[in-house]
Amino acid sequence: MAEILYKLKIADYPSKKSEKPIHLQISFSRDKRKNVAMDISVEPYQWDRDRERVINHPSAALLNSQLQKKKRAIEALEDEAERACVAFTPEFVDRMLFPEKYSQEELEEALRVDPVFSDYMLQALCRQVGIKLSTVEDQMKTQKRFARYFPGLRFSQINYNVLVEFERRCMMEGHARSTIGKHHKNIRKFINQAMKEGVYVYPPGQHPFANYKPPKVAGKRDFLTERELKKVEVTALPAHLDMYRQMFLFICYTGLRISDFMRIDAGMLREDVLVVRPIKTENTSGAEVHLPLKLLWNGRPWQIWEAFNFRFPTTSTGFDCKFNAALKAIGLALGIPKKISAHVGRHTFLTHLAMKTGNVFHVMNLGGIKKVDTAMIYIHLAEQDNRKFLERVEW
Repeated sequence: MAEILYKLKIADYPSKKSEKPIHLQISFSRDKRKNVAMDISVEPYQWDRDRERVINHPSAALLNSQLQKKKRAIEALEDEAERACVAFTPEFVDRMLFPEKYSQEELEEALRVDPVFSDYMLQALCRQVGIKLSTVEDQMKTQKRFARYFPGLRFSQINYNVLVEFERRCMMEGHARSTIGKHHKNIRKFINQAMKEGVYVYPPGQHPFANYKPPKVAGKRDFLTERELKKVEVTALPAHLDMYRQMFLFICYTGLRISDFMRIDAGMLREDVLVVRPIKTENTSGAEVHLPLKLLWNGRPWQIWEAFNFRFPTTSTGFDCKFNAALKAIGLALGIPKKISAHVGRHTFLTHLAMKTGNVFHVMNLGGIKKVDTAMIYIHLAEQDNRKFLERVEW
């Protein structure tokens, strides 16, 4: 059998658009090829044909990472087809990546009606669009782990005992409860997706997660107390850390997630109100977060941003790594016994907001939080902090 070759190429057909799409060419034989769109387009001068890489592009690193992820996922289909004793052909690839083009009968035949779960999960991963790269990486880890623990296991064989065994093996390998919970979340997602697509439907009451409930782990939400926050505000620091201190304080005063902080600009201002649509919830909720910068913390966030001329240096190469390293250095320099991060700044804002207002809806609105249960965590943290304070009071 001829070796199957994979090559990333840029389209060379004439087009009115200056950007050309990149596709993965799969060569099954000398005269049998298939092109799979990678959903990424660049200018011809931004493509290195020899190294199959994007160059001279502001997001080259991210685009190359996405291209390699998609390429590896499609290459893995060849191994899965061989393991399932299915011919790896252009038609098989087409069915796996674009099931909507085929009738239900053709799709069920390709997936053998009761398909191997890890096989289905892999092909479902390949055809996802609009998903964050970090999410795809997490889902791929789950797929590989499930395939390793239960090779060849079909949908009909997944039950309560399988899920318990999956958890047991994860724990034996030293994985945290929170990580195991993510794996279970991914497994349930693709089981439900297969049911919606009609690939495999469990009889009533026999859904694997009907009886199995993954243990929930309460997340640790470190925040700075008023004394610690004051120390960050006023204590002298080396000059090279002061810029990062100011940006961290801006997050402490506004509660922005790092993903939102890194993309804010003056165009989001309506007078003194910063209007942000959080990246984390933009696909599931149209809610905007309105932050009155001159009212929060006596106008300190406005003063900080104004000092930066309303343009934080977040677009510089490797900013997120430099920011995290600087925050660790600040924590050590100030003697704060907590691992300071941008998210600690967000927790600080939401916890102090809960302390000062006691209103869960204010926490939801200003924090861009969708669920009441999530916002209530900060109410409880505020109550715990008040209790610790009261225990030290001499009446």
